[in-house]
Amino acid sequence: MLRNWSEVSYLPILSMKPAEMRALEELPGPTKDAMLPIIPLKSWVSARKLKSVTDRIEQSYGARPVAVSVGEREVGRDREVFQEIDRLRNPVQGFSNWVDFLRNHPNYIPVAQIGSDPLNELEQIRQLSQLGRGLVVPVERQAIPSLPVLAQGVARATDGGRGVCFLIDFGTASKDHLSIGLQVLGYFQTIIAAAPLSHVSISASSFPSNFSNIPRQREIYERLLFREVVRHVPEGRLIYSDRGSARAEPLSGGSGVIPARIDYPQFDNWWFFRDDDAGASAYGAQARALMANAVWNPDLRVWGTQMIERTARGDHSAIDNPTKATAARINLHLQLQTFYGEPGLANDTEEDWDG
Repeated sequence: MLRNWSEVSYLPILSMKPAEMRALEELPGPTKDAMLPIIPLKSWVSARKLKSVTDRIEQSYGARPVAVSVGEREVGRDREVFQEIDRLRNPVQGFSNWVDFLRNHPNYIPVAQIGSDPLNELEQIRQLSQLGRGLVVPVERQAIPSLPVLAQGVARATDGGRGVCFLIDFGTASKDHLSIGLQVLGYFQTIIAAAPLSHVSISASSFPSNFSNIPRQREIYERLLFREVVRHVPEGRLIYSDRGSARAEPLSGGSGVIPARIDYPQFDNWWFFRDDDAGASAYGAQARALMANAVWNPDLRVWGTQMIERTARGDHSAIDNPTKATAARINLHLQLQTFYGEPGLANDTEEDWDG
């Protein structure tokens, strides 16, 4: 195995969007070593070939072990990269195109394709397991009712779940998500009963879709749910996952001017500093408001911190649009969740910037 699941505490699902790739790229090396991102393959901006996508992952994360899946199909696109990714979805002979692609990328931990062709799924899982790198088996919300059958099949194909991490992905979560702790514990027990050597991860995102009635502070509901469940399971068998503070579903709608907003993560909360205006000066005002607030942690020295500090000083090359603000937030969130509950480790980045 490329990573021991018992030693992985954080499995963020990160997209190929520019903000998320930049946030990952700018993390300190020790943080990248500790975490293990899951990255669905999708087109990188204007990339014409799949190699540009894999090159961008390497630029952000180096040659470290990284879990890679096939992203959702993108319609209405005619670049070669979309055709290449489509070929990876072909279920023939146990998804042989997908298996061969992964075989040619020795630092990729495979994520199985589940739900598209049950007849070929278990053969795919058997072949991916034989790569000896570890295996992620995703279980989306709508597939949870079939979890017992899936877990039993995976167990048969992987010698009892050896090297396997089941990823229960709830997608978007709300405050009501906190009420399903007992259900999630039941899912964990179902998996372990069928595949006793496996691990389990639970994932969701509760980052707001709009901010019209959102208070300045909001709890990270997926982290609070994890805290509730993990108390009842053996140590090292349950792994935290989220979307790195990105939304599970992309926003849709108009393309009007987006008011300036600086988001500031903590271990269990997000803080939002909003302005009715847009542009660099509005971002600067909110960055200064954040740094004047008691929530600001000057000891957390990562790229996202530097971007906020530069913005507060009026540096218009720092945060002056939503993409840069998102990248800074995600960078800070990834740092904190990688070292959750351990401020000494989260702050110990050996980065030296002028504030």
